[in-house]
Amino acid sequence: MKKVILSMAMALMVSVAFAQSNAFAKLADIKGVEHVVINKTMLNLAAKSGGDFDFGDDLALEGMSGDMLKKLENISIYNCEGEDGVETMSKQVASILNGRGWEPLVVGTDEDGEKIKISQFKKGKKSTIAIFHEEEGESSLIILEGKMDFKKMIEKQVEISVND
Repeated sequence: MKKVILSMAMALMVSVAFAQSNAFAKLADIKGVEHVVINKTMLNLAAKSGGDFDFGDDLALEGMSGDMLKKLENISIYNCEGEDGVETMSKQVASILNGRGWEPLVVGTDEDGEKIKISQFKKGKKSTIAIFHEEEGESSLIILEGKMDFKKMIEKQVEISVND
């Protein structure tokens, strides 16, 4: 009986993790959204080179050590331009990040109306961190998946930005 319960629990954990990834993958279908994935192999290569990291025109990581990069499994980036696409993306991201298991870490709006929301989904040692930024006519979502510690990222003053 214990084996059956353990098997069911494992299946549920896998389906929850798959559902999270699947929910974000649907964002790529929105008109005006560009989607880039940086996989573990690329992250390991970047970790070996040391220093700050620029992944082409898509992403800049400053202050993240090679050890921190090795803990990441992948990074997904979604960029959107155009009012209709931004509105649709914003609604879908809000639906995901307001869902069960997501913990809001930072939520803010500045005087120009730019919005930022950072949320975390933890399952054991694995974490998914979502960084959503929205301003007039464009939005960006960065998804970090792996065994990273957001507290350590803040302590080391890691900067994550989508290149324009």
